[in-house]
Amino acid sequence: MSASGAHRMAKSVTAGLSYGTLRKECLDAVRQWPGCETIGGIQVVRNNTTGSFSIRVTLYGQADRKTADRAINCVQREKRRHFHLLD
Repeated sequence: MSASGAHRMAKSVTAGLSYGTLRKECLDAVRQWPGCETIGGIQVVRNNTTGSFSIRVTLYGQADRKTADRAINCVQREKRRHFHLLD
């Protein structure tokens, strides 16, 4: 193995989820964040790459927008590590 290849991270295998299941998983996760309990809706957007997705808050409820946006970004990063969106 070359020196430059030694530092490369291995791509882990992710589990495939349907749109509805992934959306519920992400909404439940973001509502666990302090101050984000009232988030009413999120949107899962398919990206151009197969299985790739983005998440954004659509209904903030009483949650502070900045806090909710920060929370959804963290949830998105974590869920991308574990899951991919099925077609």
